[in-house]
Amino acid sequence: MSGIWARYNKLLEAQPLLTKAFTSLVGFTAGDVLAQNFLAEEGDKYDVMRTIRLGSFGFMLHGTTGHYFYGMLDSKMPGTKPVTVA
Repeated sequence: MSGIWARYNKLLEAQPLLTKAFTSLVGFTAGDVLAQNFLAEEGDKYDVMRTIRLGSFGFMLHGTTGHYFYGMLDSKMPGTKPVTVA
């Protein structure tokens, strides 16, 4: 598992925007799959288009805008010590 984490961190350094977009895609897609399978009412059919829409939102909007938004926030903080960020 540590090898996967190391590879992910290398990808974040090499291609941060694309890596964050794909991370968001996976998170939104997995979350919707879990929600539809475990929280759906009895008899509800699985909505594939909903999963595609949510995954696309994660990839195109959430991951990319989050990259720039948190980058802007990081630039406003004078350091990374716990006293600074708490």
